[in-house]
Amino acid sequence: MVAWTQRFWLIVVAVALVACSSGVVPLRETQIVDDLEITLDTPNRPRMNTAVDFIVLLHDAQGNPVDDANVYLDLDMPAMPMGVTRPVALPDGPGRYWARTAYTMEGLWEITVVVERYSMTYRATFHRDVLQ
Repeated sequence: MVAWTQRFWLIVVAVALVACSSGVVPLRETQIVDDLEITLDTPNRPRMNTAVDFIVLLHDAQGNPVDDANVYLDLDMPAMPMGVTRPVALPDGPGRYWARTAYTMEGLWEITVVVERYSMTYRATFHRDVLQ
């Protein structure tokens, strides 16, 4: 029984180390812009030239999911302007939008989540440090 318990915990620790080193640990940040709560989930330690999932969560002032928005991301590297990458985030559940793209260089990136709803446009800017 002791050997089985030790193997179990060894496997748990190994899986956790692999997950942390591969950048799959999520980083969640939230901003409130004019009563719209905009949350961005991305890997905590993204790597360049690797597909990255961006999850955007939207909630109104009452905490209800917002399903009727157009969402896209503006990704830019201020230290090395190369033009903006602009993936569209597709609906992926109640108040949830998903996009995938890749960072093309290491360094500090700005991710601006742009939400268009009715006649309003909301913008929330987040920063990510990309590793080689």
